[in-house]
Order: sequence, then C-alpha cells, then structure tokens
Amino acid sequence: MGSSTGVGFMAVFAVSGSIALLTLQVHKRLLSQFMKKVELEFAGTVKCQRQKKRVRFADDVVEPSSNNKEYRENHIRAMVSKMNGL
Repeated sequence: MGSSTGVGFMAVFAVSGSIALLTLQVHKRLLSQFMKKVELEFAGTVKCQRQKKRVRFADDVVEPSSNNKEYRENHIRAMVSKMNGL
C-alpha cells in the first residue's frame, strides 16, 4: 500500500509540475507578444510626433578642416579687434 501511495504522489507531482511549466511558457509568450504590440504602438506615435531637427552652427563656430591653425589665428585677431573697438 505504501508503494502505490508513493507512486501516486510522484505521478501527481509530475503532472502538476508539467502543468506549471506549460503555464509559465504560455504566459511568457503571451506577455512578449503583448509587449511587442505595445512597443510598436508607442514607437508609431512617437515617430509621428517627433520630427528631425536640423542643426546649423554659427559662422564663428565652424572650423574648416583644412587648416585649423590659420583659422584660429584669424579668429583670435577678429575677436581682439572687436574688443579694441568697444
């Protein structure tokens, strides 16, 4: 009698464990599908609202890549002449 009870408990344990694992996997899949839908919905609304901004630098900020030393010297001279004029 003791052996059949033990086998019965093991069968119940195995079946309930299998059901728990199956439920967990289904829950993960449903949750991931739901999250994908939410992300797509959120990304769609953000894309429509957000437009690309164009950046323009002021003329005195942009340095030419060909000769930076010469540009800096000219820029410093221009700044000094502005300061002397004030």
